Amino acid sequence: MALVNYTVDLIEGVWKVGLNGKHFGPYSTLDAAVTAASNAARKAEVQGYDAMLTINTPPEPEAADRDAA
Repeated sequence: MALVNYTVDLIEGVWKVGLNGKHFGPYSTLDAAVTAASNAARKAEVQGYDAMLTINTPPEPEAADRDAA
């Protein structure tokens, strides 16, 4: 089976869903983007694809960075 990999990415301050190098959205929250990507992955599986979902969240600031802010 062919594999499709959906991603959830924070791009320029908004959440987007990625597939094959293209991004869709924007979504107002991470949860909304994850829901959209999950629904798309389920549909892909029904169509016979192996689907994967990767959530790319920004790294947490280091303790020193938070204290300096």
